[in-house]
Amino acid sequence: SSSSTTTTTTRGARGRTMATRVAFGWSPLRSKRASWKKKQSSTTLSKTKTCVPRAKESKDSFQMKEKFSNETKLRSEAQAPFRVARQFLYASCALSATIGFGIATIQLITGLAGAPNAPPFDQSVSNVGVDFACAAAFAFLWKKDEEAKEKQMSRIGREERLGGLKVELTTGKIVRMQSLRGFSRVVLFAGNLEYLENSLEVAERYKDELIKKGVFLVPVPMDDDAATKLNKPDNAKKNERRFRGSAVNVSQKDGWRDWIWEQKKMAKLGDDVGVYVGLRMDGRVRASGKGVAPFDRFAAELPPVDGGWGGVMDGFDGKVGVDN
Repeated sequence: SSSSTTTTTTRGARGRTMATRVAFGWSPLRSKRASWKKKQSSTTLSKTKTCVPRAKESKDSFQMKEKFSNETKLRSEAQAPFRVARQFLYASCALSATIGFGIATIQLITGLAGAPNAPPFDQSVSNVGVDFACAAAFAFLWKKDEEAKEKQMSRIGREERLGGLKVELTTGKIVRMQSLRGFSRVVLFAGNLEYLENSLEVAERYKDELIKKGVFLVPVPMDDDAATKLNKPDNAKKNERRFRGSAVNVSQKDGWRDWIWEQKKMAKLGDDVGVYVGLRMDGRVRASGKGVAPFDRFAAELPPVDGGWGGVMDGFDGKVGVDN
């Protein structure tokens, strides 16, 4: 009796609760639909969180593989047009010699085992030695050519990055280094204030001759003290705009200082050593070294910018100085 009363009371309470929910707009179908949407949203969010890092990782790995730009690769092929043919020839000969070495080794083993149709022992040993020597020689030649290719592309890549750096002219106009190609032989030198002032003083002695040879100076201060105290070029001076500019955005990432530090690291030089880099009219590095640039040799040995050396001969505008 009491059990049936309790059951009736429970059912009555459930009925009143259901009636209240319906009165406020609740329905079982709507509740199931909302629950399903919440589950789908949670699943989609989980998938999104999982996929985003993978996409980023794939992009980063692609950028790591793409070390050199297409322009760098094309310039490398233009400067060494027969390298691809040589490397193909070396690889083919090395592969052929490797196959011959394998066959000769098998013949030597079968001869030692007493096979009736095996070639003579002396001939087998000779074949093994010759094939091994040829395979090793052609592999060595291919490796040396590949190392030269990597070194050349690294140099061209540095020259391309240098071409993207900015210089301020005495007129206030800011241009990229690559815009100076074709009519200026840029000589940039980087170091502390004392080194920069000393280099400018030496260059001033040969100013007229250097201007005739198209030499354009770009001092690069390697510390904040030099950047603030170094005298700016004066446009009021005679031919100053043709003789000197100022490096722009020296301390920013991938700027002038980073480029100079990269060169010093490759040359195993300390941060306090002053260095110079002289460029051809086509933007290629002619000479580089530590200490004051050889402005006297630039003035004496470089051909003038006017005359038969212009136009198509810009890339063959003399060679002054060596790496040291």
